[in-house]
Amino acid sequence: MRTVVFLDLDDTILQTRPKCPPGEPLLPAARGRDGAPLSFTTGRQRALFELLAASATVVPTTARNLDAFRRVDLPFDSFAVLDFGGVVLLPDGRPDPDWDERIRPQALAAADELAAARCALQAAADRLGLDAPARVIEDFGMPLYALLKCRGAGGVLKEMSGFDAGHFRAWRSDGQIALVPRFLGKGPAVRHLIDNRLGPGPVLTVGAGDSPADAGFLAECDFCLLPRKSMLAERALGEDAS
Repeated sequence: MRTVVFLDLDDTILQTRPKCPPGEPLLPAARGRDGAPLSFTTGRQRALFELLAASATVVPTTARNLDAFRRVDLPFDSFAVLDFGGVVLLPDGRPDPDWDERIRPQALAAADELAAARCALQAAADRLGLDAPARVIEDFGMPLYALLKCRGAGGVLKEMSGFDAGHFRAWRSDGQIALVPRFLGKGPAVRHLIDNRLGPGPVLTVGAGDSPADAGFLAECDFCLLPRKSMLAERALGEDAS
């Protein structure tokens, strides 16, 4: 039976240096726009990735857009899910035309709402005195989600209490806030691949992720992997995760 692993990237298999365990040897895993190493894997993360890659088809399943995904220095050669599920790439690097046909009209129709969400994020950050630009993340000519990278994400969301977020999900980590339209999700994109692109015959699916934004696609898989002390592990295991 073939095995396919849907693998979240940031804070699951790699992370920025401040999030790495102190004193542990690190290997560069992703670069910033200037080409300098920005994210790293620990020895255990690298061993896990090599184990998965040797025994399964690994499908990166990430919030990164194409530009940021191309700066990840891990070997992927199959499908990819980008932009919180806004883009599905075929193994040859082209957007999946069936998925694009489903998402593109909704993304274009949501452009004004995304612009308003970006403005709301920026205004909240400004009121809190945070030097953090909010952006609308675009890919393949589509506006897909609003992003603010900053510390104090919870404070920003509280400051936005007057913003009508009914059409968005707010995904928060300790370093960023993403306002993602509700028509986007890693879960539906993974389900599309399972149902339509993985070929005939039984397939064992495994999902690996760390945050609530990953819960949807993990639920589509037969089994789940959670990093120790991740947000999802702490919710699932409670005190036993610490």
